Amino acid sequence: MRVLSPNSDWRHIEQSEGPGNSGPFFLVKAQVDSVGSTIHSDVMSNGKSGTMSFAELENRALGLEQEHRLEEARDAFDAGLQMWPASQSMAEGRARIALRLREDGAADHCARALAFRDDDPELQAQMLLTAAGEIGREAIPLFKSFLDRHPENVLVQEVLADLQAQAGAGEGFLDAYTAALASQPQNKALLMSYWETLSRSRRYSQAIESMDANRHLFENDRKFAIQEISLLNYLGLSGRASSLLETLDEQPDAQLARGMNRLQLGKPDEAAKFLESVVEQQADNFEAWSLLEIAWRIVGDARHKWLIGQPPLYGACQIDLGAEQLAEIAEMLRGMHHASAQPIGQSVRGGTQTPGQLFERTDPEMKMLTAALAFEIRQFVRALPPADPGHPLLKHRDMGMAFGPSWSVRFTGSGHHAAHFHPGGILSSACYICVPETLADEQEKPGWLEIGRPPVELGLDLEPLATFEPRPGRLILFPSLLLHGTRSFSGGERMSVAFDLVPVPMN
Repeated sequence: MRVLSPNSDWRHIEQSEGPGNSGPFFLVKAQVDSVGSTIHSDVMSNGKSGTMSFAELENRALGLEQEHRLEEARDAFDAGLQMWPASQSMAEGRARIALRLREDGAADHCARALAFRDDDPELQAQMLLTAAGEIGREAIPLFKSFLDRHPENVLVQEVLADLQAQAGAGEGFLDAYTAALASQPQNKALLMSYWETLSRSRRYSQAIESMDANRHLFENDRKFAIQEISLLNYLGLSGRASSLLETLDEQPDAQLARGMNRLQLGKPDEAAKFLESVVEQQADNFEAWSLLEIAWRIVGDARHKWLIGQPPLYGACQIDLGAEQLAEIAEMLRGMHHASAQPIGQSVRGGTQTPGQLFERTDPEMKMLTAALAFEIRQFVRALPPADPGHPLLKHRDMGMAFGPSWSVRFTGSGHHAAHFHPGGILSSACYICVPETLADEQEKPGWLEIGRPPVELGLDLEPLATFEPRPGRLILFPSLLLHGTRSFSGGERMSVAFDLVPVPMN
């Protein structure tokens, strides 16, 4: 994790690239002699191990890996597997290297490592998630094989559905769910996961129809009721949702649903009261804060200025990279956009999004980009108002900050982002790497970023708080709780990098 301090010397602590950071594939022996790799220098790239014993070769491979000498570690693991094909540690190490180098055929190395864990399906599931984060849709065969044996694993089902959608499976992205429910039609956890996946893919009517057909399995089930109300709100069936809400308690999730429902019904004053009760109990509930910003703005509540800041807690700047450097970054990013369709459950409409954590890559172009971003983030945080223990962003003002989730989005020809907020950070961003010249239109503002426009599901005719023109090298920072999206555009390539900043203790 790259840690960014708000102090003037903003230190950068590079994330350890050791095995433990890559997930459960990567449990390795403790006390590896990290200098051992410099002692034995005669492992041949053709797989011959010279005079080394297997134990020495294993120690060398692990040491090379810890020292980030990945190509040499790859050769050492290959040599070890040639000497002892049944070695679990060598198989798992080779899978680690294949993922970190993003090799062609990495899925095959992962399959070999997974086979050693057949007695532990939960660990296998975590290993699959690690693989998906690195190689995306190339991991689909691994997921299908696992679900043939464990169709009830809802987490693996959800991730496979997303991978299938991005691979262009069309309606077939739910095939694994369909097969699982055919054999386990009364599996309540599986049904709830299926409906949630339908909701994330905006198939709200299909989800409601399925819920109606299975209602008899969920008598007096609170989670079922919350899921149904959420779907009804998204469908704009506010009256039916209101009736169901009358039967619920006053827990935060129910109050949140009431807040959204009242906004849809044109009652922002009532919405504000429900949403205020949520943030009083859950100070970091950014969904509640995002809706409360809307409610306070409509009713003219004085606290709205406190929430969004005066001057506003958002703004734009230009990162210190030239056209040639941005072109190099763009070329690297294009090589990562392998998906043929948008992910489900994300704001992207008509584009693609990279898998995994973008900023964990060690490419020179990525290091150049993150260094330029870190400098501008430092300037932005320095200019923030003083810390405020009651404010969802400013209460973290004097803490360290780190890059959290990070990704790239690419549109070619057309597309947009639906309005959304980010629950995974405190500050969010958009940094444009390349944009078509047609976006420089101050009248129509095609492809421009909008801060504060409500999502269409709320049915509110409310203008955004601000709009920003996409320009190559332009970085826009804003509180993660603020709803944001982009206007549609058509023609050309628009590619951006986005990330969330998360708070970390200064010690």
